[in-house]
Amino acid sequence: MIAKILARVTTVIGAAALTLAAMIALVEGTILAVSIASLPLRILAVTADVLLGTLLLLGCIYLATHLAVRILGVGHADFPPLPEGPNRADPPKN
Repeated sequence: MIAKILARVTTVIGAAALTLAAMIALVEGTILAVSIASLPLRILAVTADVLLGTLLLLGCIYLATHLAVRILGVGHADFPPLPEGPNRADPPKN
């Protein structure tokens, strides 16, 4: 019980720290890319910064979600039953 609570807290703190570190790296990279004197090289650096920053943030989101699902164990839950009644989207059976 204590280990599961500790794992949950560690996951939340780790995901928040990883996302914060990714944002700091992205901002620092953007500042460096914008300060380049050559225009074609600056355009290339900003484009690479946007692409790599997007991949980095998506990776953070994926990792945090994956860890949360693994720790909470909701990946093996049963689906709730389908609703019964006249508002169902299925056509009536003859």
